[in-house]
Amino acid sequence: MVKIKTQAEIAKKWEDAIGRVPAAYGDGVSGTTDWAEKASSDEAENLWKEKIDEAAAAKRRQKAVALVGNEEWKAAALAKGKVRIGAGMTASKTKRTTNFEPFRSAIEGVSLPARTADPMANVDARVKPIVSALVETKKGIKG
Repeated sequence: MVKIKTQAEIAKKWEDAIGRVPAAYGDGVSGTTDWAEKASSDEAENLWKEKIDEAAAAKRRQKAVALVGNEEWKAAALAKGKVRIGAGMTASKTKRTTNFEPFRSAIEGVSLPARTADPMANVDARVKPIVSALVETKKGIKG
């Protein structure tokens, strides 16, 4: 038989770690100097694709979602996400403005014909040019 700590011992270690992990996490992030270089390497990209393909083939995401279910997801989203989202939005206000500007400008640069009585013609003449401008802008940003 394999010797492993009891559920209570594991839970206690987890609880004890809560006070020290945030500082250790911060130290680890602060001490990192080559994240972008490593994360953008060909090796990292190939490994990411390999693991995404492997996970998709095994339907891991689908299985994990089924294990959680709607009510558990909703409870966690309300308990955690609802209280965190405002601070996250506040912290990223400048970045959001900067990142959205190319898309805002692309929309602003589209010339649209007048509306017609035909809704499908309006989609073709008024919606599709905006979507096209946004797609081309994203391609230009993301490469």
